[in-house]
Amino acid sequence: MSVSWGDYSPFDPGVTRPLHEVTGREARAAFRRLMDAKHERASELRRLLAGNGVVLAGDDAGLQLVNDWFLSEVEGVSGTGRLRSLWYAVVNDLALFLGDVMIERSPNLQWVMFDKGVRDVAFQRHVIMGFEGVANPKYNVDVDRLLATYGHQIVAGASDETDAFLTWIAAASDKACA
Repeated sequence: MSVSWGDYSPFDPGVTRPLHEVTGREARAAFRRLMDAKHERASELRRLLAGNGVVLAGDDAGLQLVNDWFLSEVEGVSGTGRLRSLWYAVVNDLALFLGDVMIERSPNLQWVMFDKGVRDVAFQRHVIMGFEGVANPKYNVDVDRLLATYGHQIVAGASDETDAFLTWIAAASDKACA
């Protein structure tokens, strides 16, 4: 594992606690801040990947190359089950990119701050919603959580899935249509 980090800088959400622990006002401000920063975060991710010989592209071949890079480079903290801190920033940026690809392929989808239930695991997080092909109106895809979980599985040696990004995007497209 030999990532060239260059001048990569993580996103600052403006909150210091998990989103389910902050007030609704703080969560909405963090969501707006993140959505306003999407273009900048894509540029950061693009530069990071370019510095490591990978082009960020939303077509299937490009997505697979980014998936391959993530699969081979993601690092964990030994004995903790967690990713190295900087990798959570990459997960966030990559999740925004993947979510935007889902939206590009299924325009009825959109980013929302999930506020449909305080007990829901997605409460006050940025998720993709608008899936017309499912009965549950609360159905969402938390791309950030999905990608972090994938990273955890990779560093634990518990994942052999090599095309996760394409699988997730295809599943979102299938569920997006009524």
